[in-house]
Amino acid sequence: MQRFILISLISGAVLQIVYYYPLLPQTVASHFDISGNPNGCLSKGHFIVVYIVVILVLLFSFLVFPSMFKNIPVSLINLPNKDYWLTPERKEETFRVIAEKMLSFGNATTFFLVLTFQIAFQANLSISRHFSSGTMLILLGGYILFAIVWSVRFIARFRRAEQ
Repeated sequence: MQRFILISLISGAVLQIVYYYPLLPQTVASHFDISGNPNGCLSKGHFIVVYIVVILVLLFSFLVFPSMFKNIPVSLINLPNKDYWLTPERKEETFRVIAEKMLSFGNATTFFLVLTFQIAFQANLSISRHFSSGTMLILLGGYILFAIVWSVRFIARFRRAEQ
């Protein structure tokens, strides 16, 4: 399910690019101050390339990399109760759980960035080019809260050695 959500979010980002690219001005405000005023610009093409690179990094980080995780030497893995969770009889299930949890974090990260770029697209299509800082702060607060809860739950999941 998490894999489907991530692919759907990335597909949404691709559709977002296809929709907004022809509408954007040639010079796009790409950075904004805390008040939402533009203070950095890129060409429309460079702005879209940055977005595509971000999407590809997310795709690799949360979809491809976790599947390669099982090939990393156990000595390089930092996990609570590693000796318990990475024994031969538990290793495969442990890596499956880690990959699933990484995908859920990837989904939240991708959702956050798609919404952030949406705010930037909308700012660039308005006459004032004003970025909604209030909306961004709410999104950022929600993402930080998610990251904290996710981290605590991840650590707690592996902190206890099941009997």
